[in-house]
Amino acid sequence: MPDGLDMLLRLIVATAGGAVLGFERSRQNRAIMGFRTLSLVGLASCIAVLAITNSGLPQMNADAAGRVVQGVLSGVGFIGAGALLHGSSGQQVHGLATAASIWVSAAMGTAAALAVWPLIAGGVTLGLFVLLVGGPIERRIREHARGTDEEADRRDMEERP
Repeated sequence: MPDGLDMLLRLIVATAGGAVLGFERSRQNRAIMGFRTLSLVGLASCIAVLAITNSGLPQMNADAAGRVVQGVLSGVGFIGAGALLHGSSGQQVHGLATAASIWVSAAMGTAAALAVWPLIAGGVTLGLFVLLVGGPIERRIREHARGTDEEADRRDMEERP
């Protein structure tokens, strides 16, 4: 069982992992989910896993810990759904990258609780890379495949019955 200092380190790393992704979302003016939300998702995930893995209960096993992790990752989906539904115009889906960021933040919090340090480092690095580089790549792919965003939107509206 980790001591108090080790658990505190895990909590800090989980919060920092979420904060890095949240900073990028805030920088992109994502009003719904940003620095605070993703930091807290990472922290909450870590707390949930640490609580069960350090409970000292004699019946504690890998299956029980797995169910906690599964519950955390499933429950975080409700927060992601809020990112998708908030202010939707009914015509376009917005917030998918933010919703996915929430899941990544929860997974990093879980990994921090289990002290899987390389997984956290890789998760933060790749998550940030996808958020920073993915948007411009997606826009270029769309523009190349369907013309400009305005043309693509116009075509989408014309295709509706």
